[in-house]
Amino acid sequence: MAAAAIAALLSSTGCVAAGSLFGHLAGTNDAALEYVVDPEPTTGKTLDAELTATGVKSRLASGQIMADVSVTEEGHVRVEVDADVAGAADDLVVWRGGLRALRADAGFVMAPPDTSGLRPMSAPGPEGEERWWQGTSEAVGRAVRETKLDRDHVAFAERVPGSLEWRTRVADLPPLVVLGMAAAPIQSITPVLHGRALALGFAPEGRHVLAQERAAHPGARIVLARGRVLVAALPVDETLASPLVVPFGDDLPSYTRAYHAKNLLRSPLLPPMHRVAAGATPARWGLAAASALLPFALSFAWLFFVRRFDRMRPEPVWLVVATFMLGGLAIVPAALAEIGLGMISPWLDPGLATLGGQAWALPLSIAVFTVVIGGVEELAKYGAAWGLARHRKEFDEPVDGIVYGCAAALGFAAVENIKYFALGRMSGAVIAMRAFETVPAHMFFGAIWGYGMGLKLVSRNARILPYLALAALAHGTFDAVVSTDGLKLVATLLVLVLAFAFVVMLRRSLRHGAVAVRNPVDESPMSELFPLSTLPRVYFRVGSRAAFLGCAAGMIFCAFALTVLGTAFELLHHRVGFVFVGLGTAMLALFGVAAYGASATIPLDVAVDARGITFAGGLTPWGAIRSFALEQKGARAHVRMETAEGTQRLGPARADTALAIVDAMQAMRG
Repeated sequence: MAAAAIAALLSSTGCVAAGSLFGHLAGTNDAALEYVVDPEPTTGKTLDAELTATGVKSRLASGQIMADVSVTEEGHVRVEVDADVAGAADDLVVWRGGLRALRADAGFVMAPPDTSGLRPMSAPGPEGEERWWQGTSEAVGRAVRETKLDRDHVAFAERVPGSLEWRTRVADLPPLVVLGMAAAPIQSITPVLHGRALALGFAPEGRHVLAQERAAHPGARIVLARGRVLVAALPVDETLASPLVVPFGDDLPSYTRAYHAKNLLRSPLLPPMHRVAAGATPARWGLAAASALLPFALSFAWLFFVRRFDRMRPEPVWLVVATFMLGGLAIVPAALAEIGLGMISPWLDPGLATLGGQAWALPLSIAVFTVVIGGVEELAKYGAAWGLARHRKEFDEPVDGIVYGCAAALGFAAVENIKYFALGRMSGAVIAMRAFETVPAHMFFGAIWGYGMGLKLVSRNARILPYLALAALAHGTFDAVVSTDGLKLVATLLVLVLAFAFVVMLRRSLRHGAVAVRNPVDESPMSELFPLSTLPRVYFRVGSRAAFLGCAAGMIFCAFALTVLGTAFELLHHRVGFVFVGLGTAMLALFGVAAYGASATIPLDVAVDARGITFAGGLTPWGAIRSFALEQKGARAHVRMETAEGTQRLGPARADTALAIVDAMQAMRG
């Protein structure tokens, strides 16, 4: 509860960083926009409201705006969205699609009511002197919004090439033609100039209109606008090229601008609509609480799964939870470090490193994500585990490193997920992806350096830095792949590879027990009698590989089914009801059963050496073993040990393996 409260506080104060928190909890700052679907001008037909709502949802998703879209009893399309992005959402909904081509009016003089932060500019042009206002993006945007123009003109904010400043641009209404609508449909959209521009192929009808404009105004500039957003301002000659090349700049952010424009231009066309209502909505505290608490519930579920493997000598609950909370708080220094790196250079901004999600930029994005995200976040998580758990006497087994590494990583993931669940407005698809892919990925990253921490207990030559570097590389690669178009399946495969590595590290760690165990006969440290580095050991494999693989496959199947279920309900705009809850609960129950089975049947090693018997991370010294015997039931068997602490069973194993364990114990005990 304390960690959730801290995370909610951080979210409400707007902590901004790549991969960290920002904005508001879902449902606490919402606005509702309602639209009436108008008849199509050419046919007079009105598109069904449900189909329109589906198109609106897809359009907003293309613009990276998550919203709840529904149809009211009156047949209006209702959009509920965070109030901070309500204006952008409104722009995308009323924009039907395509690009408006308008003639720029260089001689029109705007009269902004507030000129602070603006400078009047002028320059000679082909059709006379051009005048405009120039300044910061905020000042120019304010001028465009607040300046009242006549019905024959529209104003835009335009980025000044090669500068951080913006300028005003005025164009004539109505548009010459709308590229992408029925009169001049866009036939192809292809990234060119390595992704910094888009090549548009469109019907000859559109080019004919532009040719007429060139004949009438040979020196004119044509403004290409997406609704109220200026995309480019080109000489009329360049608009007649086939295909039409629309540039987005020559700086690093130009790749991302072109990528977003491509996604929006490929989004479905919408029918004409007009907004009839807009306003704030009452706070939905249930949604807010779910977005703040569900991430912790998911992370704690995975933490319980990890602790199941440390069942012989489990770590204290209070210390595991404390490490979990410290991992959640570690997001603050990580966020500050990521902000600082991004301010040094745009090349250290992970949001730009993918060059618009292009696969050929993967080496660059992996390098940037590894340094800025992987390195910073894994180091912050490591600090959370090292600062408390590593210095406690309870940290005495190699597997403890994995347990506390996963605890810190899952705490970090829980706080991070508040942002994604809030921005995703508790979308079923977002929850499923984060719960079954991103959260376990964080856990596996923490397990890598956690394994290195535990390894230092049994090897003085072990170094933590290589494991931190490997975890950072795995983290950076995963994030880069997730952010690249067409590689989502690769990200899933990477998680499966990390899961395999997790099992390998876990099994190796569980071969050792507590390094500070004392001989129960004379209370002398066992490590002094038998140094771990020179101790000969015999290993016997127990457990059930077939059952473990079956349970692991069951976990993957249930996770896939839940992801499909959440995505289907999201795409079909169904309300969460009995069917969704019933199916989701059944899949979660099956996933839990499969996870429990995986933890119970994982193949482990029984280690027999001069110190005693080590199994599942627990070392039982010879002096504590009173008797042992073979227990066989069918083809499977156990070795039962009577110890000072009670009865222990080694297995399950094949009968011949269990017999070999008994023989080795008799030979070693003498």
